[in-house]
Amino acid sequence: MKKEVVLFGVQGYSDKRIESFVKEIHYVPLGGLGFLAELLRKTQVKEVVLAGHIPKKEIYNPSFRPDPTTKSFIESAANKGDDHLLRAFQVFLKVKCGVSVLDSRIFLKDVLAPKGLFTRRRPSASETEDLKFGWKIAKGIGKMDIGQTVVVKHGVVLAVEALEGTDQAIRRGGELGGGETVVVKVAKPNQDLRFDLPCVGLETLESLRGVSSKVIGVESGKTILLSKEELIEKANQDDISLVGL
Repeated sequence: MKKEVVLFGVQGYSDKRIESFVKEIHYVPLGGLGFLAELLRKTQVKEVVLAGHIPKKEIYNPSFRPDPTTKSFIESAANKGDDHLLRAFQVFLKVKCGVSVLDSRIFLKDVLAPKGLFTRRRPSASETEDLKFGWKIAKGIGKMDIGQTVVVKHGVVLAVEALEGTDQAIRRGGELGGGETVVVKVAKPNQDLRFDLPCVGLETLESLRGVSSKVIGVESGKTILLSKEELIEKANQDDISLVGL
């Protein structure tokens, strides 16, 4: 059943191309939780889907100016890991605005990573072993709410994603490994997938290509493939293996 959509975008981060698909548009400044709460109550929206990405490092930017509601929200969080903040945000929406967060996978089934190899290049035996090894490490750091991505080579961990994000972790690990590294990106074991689905896209491929990495494994059914058809076509052109684990 089709529903009319109201967009609540973040100024400077939301792609304005989405405007043609929605009924109503409101832009909120980063750090404007109080304003967002007012808008949600005013528009009487009761269900929301979270989509997109804002670098977490922005909350440490000297130019970041949170309103009193946002400041109180951040300061009251004893654990500022992604999962804890997003779960707290879900509680905020429910308590302050009467709004429920839906699982975005309901609307994204066609772009979720399938299981198995979905490009032409097949990983070597060594790379396959690194995919298995990387999976265990990535799930381990995910359980501690550190990050979602690891870079490995021949059973050695070269980089663990933290605040910098996936692409920079890939570049850092690739530079340390001198190329031919294996990247694994997964959902955290306790991750609430309503809020934070792992994603890979064309920028991810650029990062891999920049450090001569030929393999990335992602968690099937829980990872969004941005611009899926173009992504797979480009990976084939670059002779890169994309594997759903």
